[in-house]
Amino acid sequence: MEEEQYTEELTFKKIWEKIKISGVRIIVYVLIGLILAVAVLGVCNIVMTKSQYETRITYYYSGVEDGNDPWGGQMSLVTNIRTSSNVRNALTKCGYDEETVDKLVNEVIKSLSVIPTSTNEKTNENEEVVSADYNYRIILAQNSAIDKLINSKNEYNTIVSAITEEYINSFKANFSMDTKLPAIERVAEDSPINTVQNFSALRQYVHTFATESANWQSKAGDYISSSQKESFATLTSQIASLSLELDRYRTHILTNAINGNGEGEYIALRLAEYSAEATAKQDHVTTLDAALKNAQTIISTGSQNGTIILQTTKELQEELIKTSAELAAAVENEKLWTAYQESYKGDASDSFASKSEAEQVALYKTAISMANGIIDRYNSLLVSYQGMIKDYNEGYSINSLVRVTAGAVRTNTSSLSKMSFIIILAVVIILAVIIAMCVTSKKGAMRLKALEKKQALSAEASDITIEAAESAELLYSVSDTEDKTE
Repeated sequence: MEEEQYTEELTFKKIWEKIKISGVRIIVYVLIGLILAVAVLGVCNIVMTKSQYETRITYYYSGVEDGNDPWGGQMSLVTNIRTSSNVRNALTKCGYDEETVDKLVNEVIKSLSVIPTSTNEKTNENEEVVSADYNYRIILAQNSAIDKLINSKNEYNTIVSAITEEYINSFKANFSMDTKLPAIERVAEDSPINTVQNFSALRQYVHTFATESANWQSKAGDYISSSQKESFATLTSQIASLSLELDRYRTHILTNAINGNGEGEYIALRLAEYSAEATAKQDHVTTLDAALKNAQTIISTGSQNGTIILQTTKELQEELIKTSAELAAAVENEKLWTAYQESYKGDASDSFASKSEAEQVALYKTAISMANGIIDRYNSLLVSYQGMIKDYNEGYSINSLVRVTAGAVRTNTSSLSKMSFIIILAVVIILAVIIAMCVTSKKGAMRLKALEKKQALSAEASDITIEAAESAELLYSVSDTEDKTE
């Protein structure tokens, strides 16, 4: 006898029918599941929630969106805020003693994070961001080790505020302008100065001035001083005019071979210095070059105390570049002072010596007058320069680079994100629906079985009743026959 197998496919229609049958139970089970899930998640959220204290700073200059500093270099923002020096200085300013600061520094750095964000974004037609406010959240998370070292949790706000303020001040100091150039005293008309030495000193002052001004011009080319009404480009151009005056001053000295106050001896001394320097640098370049060609990694640099300095090939390359530049400068100075010395040879030197005292004094006075003209112009430009630097440091340019845009506030953070919370609740709802449908299905099967049993019992009782009736009818028939026979 073959057994028939029946398969019942599970369709969406059947699932929907089961859901309709279990409707009330599903609602009840889902509500119970949600209440229990929310209660459990709430407790977990409280346990897993930690406090954090944060400030926000915002940068306002072009290039910050690419990670550049105000002067075009790369900015290590996170590193600078979390440096030991920045945190230590901030903790000291909070009033903690040195011992407590030593214990707090590393714990604070471990709990300190910097998160970049942007607000007020504006996009073009291609949905590309064309402008925005670039912010950084400075966050100090609560830490049990820190709790033991401070008096109350309110001090977290104080600490993160101090760290932010210390960074802001350091940032402004790093990108403020400064100069250490001094004013130059004028030369008295009857002063017995060495004109060549005086020219050399003025030349160095002007060169340093021009280099500084050009440096600020490269970093703040668009800046115009509010008090001086000029830019660093204009100032650099004016300083360049001093070089022309210096050239005329030098020409006057060399053409006349002025040599009444040791000018010739000074030239010989400087020439010897530069010649010795050029020779030493050339020897060092030769040694470094040979070491690199032979792929050596150890070399004696010939230091004054005889110490052998170990250097790698990369360090040798860097040293070679540096020394080559120094050699070029020494050779250039050697040529320059050689030319000066040539001016004092032969007829030129004899010509000055053959002049009368009055003529020599006149030449000196002219030289002093030219020097004082350069000094006056230098000092005047220096005053303008100092005013421009002061305007830059105290004005809009430096103060607007970065600002604190949100003071210290306490926020809470939990390991349970909103998405995790939603997913957990969705799983609970699905499980509640499945359980409700299973319970409904099981109870339905139990009812069907009870009904079938009841129907079986009813059928059995009916059969007994029929049999009893038939037996009674049979008895009645037999009895009736007997009566008739009698």
